[in-house]
Amino acid sequence: MDTRDLHRATVLALLAGLALVAPAVAMAQDATVADPRRADAASVHPVAPDVTLRTRVADPALLQASRRFDALDANGDGLLDRSDADPASFDRLDGDHDGRLDRDEYTAQARR
Repeated sequence: MDTRDLHRATVLALLAGLALVAPAVAMAQDATVADPRRADAASVHPVAPDVTLRTRVADPALLQASRRFDALDANGDGLLDRSDADPASFDRLDGDHDGRLDRDEYTAQARR
């Protein structure tokens, strides 16, 4: 097999793969959001002029908990102390009992 034949075979293989993938990509781009609560969890990332990556957060409750954490974190250091969070639930959420809540500890309540 010479170089031209190898090149043709490679191009044909790539085109065949594209023919298999293109319909799935087109369907994914045209899909509508079935659950409106999950609509705000979608993020769109243009990765090339003709390619857009759409992702969704698996659990809207986790997204909401993360947003609440951001709202409570007044100084933006990524940690909540007793003055930032509700003191009644602080001890329950502080899994490692260090007197601070990080995002993982705070959002763990949404996973329970």
